[in-house]
Amino acid sequence: VPYVEDEAVRTKFKSILEALRVWHYFKLTSRWANVPFFLEPATIESALQPPTPKEEILDKLFPLAEEIASRLPENEYIADAYMFNRYSFKALTMRYALYNGRYELAAKLAKEIMDSGKYQLHAKYGDLFNYKADKTNKEFIMKFDMESHGNSATNSFRDLAPQFRTGNGQSYVVPTKSLVDSYWTLQGHSIDNSPLHTKEEYELNPKLNRDPRLAASIFGHGDMFSGEQIDIYNPSSLMFFENQRASKSGYWFKKFVDETDAFKSGGNMHFPLLRYAEVLLTYAEAKIMMNDVDDLAKDCINQLRRRAGLDMSAADVTLTTKTQQQWIDLIRNERRTELAGEGIRYDDILRWRIAEQVLNQPALGHTRMVDGKKETLKIEDRSFQSHNYLWPFHENSMKVEPGLVQNPGY
Repeated sequence: VPYVEDEAVRTKFKSILEALRVWHYFKLTSRWANVPFFLEPATIESALQPPTPKEEILDKLFPLAEEIASRLPENEYIADAYMFNRYSFKALTMRYALYNGRYELAAKLAKEIMDSGKYQLHAKYGDLFNYKADKTNKEFIMKFDMESHGNSATNSFRDLAPQFRTGNGQSYVVPTKSLVDSYWTLQGHSIDNSPLHTKEEYELNPKLNRDPRLAASIFGHGDMFSGEQIDIYNPSSLMFFENQRASKSGYWFKKFVDETDAFKSGGNMHFPLLRYAEVLLTYAEAKIMMNDVDDLAKDCINQLRRRAGLDMSAADVTLTTKTQQQWIDLIRNERRTELAGEGIRYDDILRWRIAEQVLNQPALGHTRMVDGKKETLKIEDRSFQSHNYLWPFHENSMKVEPGLVQNPGY
């Protein structure tokens, strides 16, 4: 870092840049596995070498990441708060340790972040994703704030919300039935295994006895939006499911959609890249995968459920004994619902190796009864093949780096 006399400032920004490079390689290896790997400027000779195996890269990245974190300032910065500090970079390293099966490291880093006392769950889950608490919570560890993109307007309402009167709303990304059905009951049971209602009753009435995170994250047919009731089956409604700017599933994300943005040219939303909730989930999952479910792992899950508003007289995970597979099923679903719509699910599907199961099913939407028969909106068929766990290298990359080897199946 040239032209900076203060050595502490030089160290800070040098470490931030090195952390960004580590993040870059974490992302590259997660998509393409074996890639060219350089920590020093490449020469013509080195650039022609074969890519470095993924595990060899990771064996260097994780110790390097911890060393970089130790050089970063402990506290979030007053200005440039979006830049890496010690614990935000530890949190990112923790994420990729979990993604890559380095469970001891993931649990260790999660515990260090918890013990730091610098972050906490916000009291009300839904407020994190609108203007009530997007800027004031202590849960966002990594974030896109306004300063991170030069104070340009944010467009989450435009991209996620339904078209409303003459305002914004394009419904570009919408929830599916699979996500809606994944929210367990208020008592912590899956809708397939509830003693109170049948699965069909839950499908026909998603608001029935459900985890409150569903209503905080998703809205749809029959719900109120900006003072009007949504009717996705009314052809005269802007929200009719066949309309171009409506949701083909009949559902929309409530996260990052604040109705005050309806008639503005843009918003000023802060978005989480990594929340403290993920730290708790990571500690719990790492301990589960090591078959070492301690009291802290159970408490991490209970903290999230308690904050969400579940009935803890039944949903407390300490009330029943579980096999390791039952713990795995529970933590995977807890991640899916707690972090829904926040860009985590795709990586989870890949690392759990469940893509052939969950991505080879049609994308479905709202369910209702028509003439005594259950009907569900169908959006599209989807397909995933085993080689799709890795992405193909672009032909231009193959030309520029002759040492690259195309991933199998492409």
